[in-house]
Amino acid sequence: MAGLALTVLASCAGMPGRSACAYFPGDGACARPPISADTSGAETATARIFADDGDFAYEKRFQALLAQSRIDALDRSNGTGRFGRNWRDVHNDSFQRTYRALQRLANPLDRTELPPASGKPGESHFTGRWRMSRQTLYLDATARPSDPKTFSFSGLQARSVEIVLRQAGNTPLDIDGSCDGPLALRSSARSGTVAAGSQFHLSLPAAGTPVSLFPSEALGRCDLRVSSREAPAGAPLTILREETADPWITALDSRYDRCPVPDAKSLEALDRAFYAGRWLSQTCALPLGNPTLLRKSRDGFNAKVEALLGKTLPDSAFDKADPELPLDFSDAPKLRLIYLSSLEFKADFSGRIIERLIRYHAARGAKVRILVTDVLEREKDDAMLHRLAAEFPNVQLQEYRWRAYRGAPIDEQISQLHKTHHIKMLATLADQPGRSRVIIGGRNIHDGFLFHRPVDLTRYPNLQQYGKTDGFSLNYSNWSDFDVEVADEATVATLAAHLSTVWLRDADTNLSRPFSIPVPSAGRSSPGVARHFISVPYEDGHALENYFVELINAARRHIQIVNPYLNPTPDLVRALDRALARGVKIDIVGRIDLKGDIGGSFLTALNRLFVEKYGDHINIREFKAPDVVLHSKIMMIDERLVTISSVNLNNRSFFHDSENGMVVLDPAFYRRMKPVYDDYLAHSRPVAANVSIGWAYRLLFSGAWVRQAF
Repeated sequence: MAGLALTVLASCAGMPGRSACAYFPGDGACARPPISADTSGAETATARIFADDGDFAYEKRFQALLAQSRIDALDRSNGTGRFGRNWRDVHNDSFQRTYRALQRLANPLDRTELPPASGKPGESHFTGRWRMSRQTLYLDATARPSDPKTFSFSGLQARSVEIVLRQAGNTPLDIDGSCDGPLALRSSARSGTVAAGSQFHLSLPAAGTPVSLFPSEALGRCDLRVSSREAPAGAPLTILREETADPWITALDSRYDRCPVPDAKSLEALDRAFYAGRWLSQTCALPLGNPTLLRKSRDGFNAKVEALLGKTLPDSAFDKADPELPLDFSDAPKLRLIYLSSLEFKADFSGRIIERLIRYHAARGAKVRILVTDVLEREKDDAMLHRLAAEFPNVQLQEYRWRAYRGAPIDEQISQLHKTHHIKMLATLADQPGRSRVIIGGRNIHDGFLFHRPVDLTRYPNLQQYGKTDGFSLNYSNWSDFDVEVADEATVATLAAHLSTVWLRDADTNLSRPFSIPVPSAGRSSPGVARHFISVPYEDGHALENYFVELINAARRHIQIVNPYLNPTPDLVRALDRALARGVKIDIVGRIDLKGDIGGSFLTALNRLFVEKYGDHINIREFKAPDVVLHSKIMMIDERLVTISSVNLNNRSFFHDSENGMVVLDPAFYRRMKPVYDDYLAHSRPVAANVSIGWAYRLLFSGAWVRQAF
C-alpha cells in the first residue's frame, strides 16, 4: 500500500474481504452470520442473528426479513429461484440444509399482514448487531486546511465497520496518528493492522483507489493529523465512534415503535388497511395536526429555505436567480440534525442555495446526513457535495448505488443503472421548541422544480447551465409537484428516526430494518391520523405493492389519482379491475405525453397503452399547463384517505426504487386537499381512448420483463 508505514503493520496473508471480521475475528459480533452470501453451510441458517438483543416479537419479524434476504443472496449466487433452476436441483447437502432452514425462518413473510404481538404500545430501541456499516470520509487538502475537523462513524447495530477515505481534491495527503483500539487498513494492493496506541502513516494520492479503515469494536477514537504541501503543518482530524460520542443520535437511530392496532372487527375496510401491520416499514398512526400544503413551486422551495434559514426568500431573489445573493441568518434555528434525502441534489441555483444553508449549520456543529442517487449525479454535482463534506466532516454523504451480485442475470446487471434512491425528505431537528420541520412529497433539489425555464448561471462555472435536451439526465423540464410540511416536533423526530433505518441500512444488500411492530389496542379508529412509510421493494417482498393493492381493494365509492406515470404492476391492474367491477368511480389526472422527461418517448408509449386499455372505463385527463410536466403523486380514496408520496404508478416504484410517503386517514384533510385536486383538474383536459402507439413500442412492451423495467 503506497504510503503505509509497514513497520507498524502486521502483514496479512492474501487480501481479506471488506469486513472488519476478516481482521478481528474475535470481535463479539463476528460470531454471528452475515446476511449477504459470503458464507456457506447450515450454520448460517441455524445460528441466531440476534443474541436476545431486545424485543422477541421485533426480532422474529426482523429475522424473517434477514432470512429472506439470505435466500435471495443464495439464489443470486447459485442461479436458483427466480434466477434460474429449482433450488432442489443443487446437489449439495450443506446448501440444501441451509436453504430449508432459511425458508423456515422466512415463513412469516407468507402472510401479507402481521398479527399483533403481545405487549404495550410505545417507543423501544434495538441495538442488535446485524449489518455491514460503510461510510465515506471525504478529504481535500484545500478544504479549510488548517482547521480542526471531527468525523463520526456509526457502529450502531453493525457487525463490521468500514470507513472509506476518498480524495475530494487534487493534492496528495499525508495522514499520521494513532487510535485507542486496534485498526485495520486496506488498499487495492496491501492490507494490515495497527495495534492500539501505535503510530501509523498513510498517503492518499491525488487520484487513486481509496483507502479503507476497519475499526475494531474496541476502537472509540483516533487522533490524526492531515497534512499536504499546501498545509505542511497539518490540521487535527478526530475520528469518533458515534454511538459513544453522541447518545442523543444513538437513541434516535436505534428507535423502533410498537403500534397500537384497533380491533379489526370494529373497523371498516379502509380503516383496516390503514392500521394493519405489514412487512412495509411504517410509523405508527401519528396525530396529523395542521400540515402546510405546498402546491406552488416557490412555496415548496421556500419551505425548505425557511426550515434552514428561519425566513423565506423574497420574490426578487427568484426573479434575479443569483445563487450567491446575501442570506440573512439572524433568524436561523439552532439545529442538531439535518436529514436531506433526494433523488437528485444538483449544482444549480436551487442546489447552491440549499448547500449554503447547510454549510452555515455545519459550521456551527449540526450533524448533516445527505442521501442522493449516484448514477444521476454529474461532475459538478459531485464536486459541490464532496467539497462540502470535505470541509465539514460532520456533513456525511451517501451516494446510493445498487450493485448486482457477481454472475447475476443480465436484467440484474442492467438494474445497476436503473434502481434509484427515490425517497424525498428534508427533516430539521432544532434545539428550540417549535423550530423543527419535516417536508415530504415529490420534489428534488433541481431548478426544474422552481423555474419555468433554465436561469442564466454562466457567471458561475461550477454550477450547471442547463440547455434544451431531450431524454438525458441533464435535461431540463419544469415539473409541477406537491409537498407537505409538518411542524409537530414529535412527528418530525419520528420521521427522522424512520429515515435512520435507511441511513443505517446494510451496506452490502441495502436491507433496512423494520421500524415498527403492531400490538393490540382496545381503542377505536380516530380521525386526523397519518402514517409514514418507506419502501425498499427488492428487500421487503414488494410490500408497498401489497399495501396499495389493499387500499384500492378497500375503496367503495371513489378513487382520485394525480400521477404522471401510468404503468401499474399486474397486481395493481387487477386491483383496479376489481374496483371498477364493484362500481367504484376512478378519476386520474396524468401527463400522457412525457416528452422532456428521462426516457420520455418510452414512458409516453406506456401511458398510451394504459389509456388505450382504460380510457372507456376510467375518467383519464391530461395535465396540460404549457411546457410543464406533471410530477405530483397523490391518491385519494372515498373522500377520507389521502396519500402524498414519491410513488409513481409504475413498475419502477413498486419493484425497483426506494420510496416514501404519508398516508392520511381524515375526512377533514381530504376537504383541504380537494381544492388542490380541483386545480389539477382545471389545468387538464379529457383524453380519448383511441391513442396512437407505434408498432415498435407495442412489440417492445409486449414482453412483461420490459414493462417491469419502467
